[in-house]
Amino acid sequence: MRFFLKTANLFLLFLALMTLASCSCGDREERQAAARERQGLILANVVEVVQESEGARLYREKTCNTCHGNDGIVPLMPSYPVIAQQGEQYALTQMLDIKSGNRAGGQTAVMKPIIQGVTDEELAILANFISTELGQGKAIGGGNPDPESPGGKLFKARTCTACHGKDGKTPILAAYPKIAGHGAEYAKLQMLDIKSGARANSMAVLGMKGIMHLVTEEEIEELAKYVASLPR
Repeated sequence: MRFFLKTANLFLLFLALMTLASCSCGDREERQAAARERQGLILANVVEVVQESEGARLYREKTCNTCHGNDGIVPLMPSYPVIAQQGEQYALTQMLDIKSGNRAGGQTAVMKPIIQGVTDEELAILANFISTELGQGKAIGGGNPDPESPGGKLFKARTCTACHGKDGKTPILAAYPKIAGHGAEYAKLQMLDIKSGARANSMAVLGMKGIMHLVTEEEIEELAKYVASLPR
């Protein structure tokens, strides 16, 4: 009898040890799996930083994304421009003009103190990033333009196509902006500023002022809506 009891006790002890070992292995495997997952996340973040371009880094570090959005498509306020895929020369000229004070009006007073901490060389890198990388492959603009809408007809009648292209994104000169895809509020404010003379930072803008003299504020509203519908 004592032999059987002793054998049973040994068997129970063996089962207990096996259970503990099994739990220990399971816990160890879970801990190892969790560690591998953490390592994977860390490596992914490191790869992302390593692959980040100089322009992308500057766009983030100079807080451009705060006002213009991470992809340059959805700005913080409707009175701010959609800058993704804007022409490189135009983007650079505007940043330099805001920095120097040559371009005034609108929301430039907000941007000017920020851009003072950016060198001209960094502005050139940012302009290239804006035109080639920012928002690449993403939809920009409403995407459903109606050429027969009041704004569409005005876009042709007021010769907007002559400088900005029939699609609003193929300007005849690199110094002219791609206006397709701008928010209606921003487009309207810029046209009003050019019409009033509040914005006069280039010969192109001064030339446009003569055209805007013939455009009523009601027509500007329609034009702004049409510009916003054009995809960039």
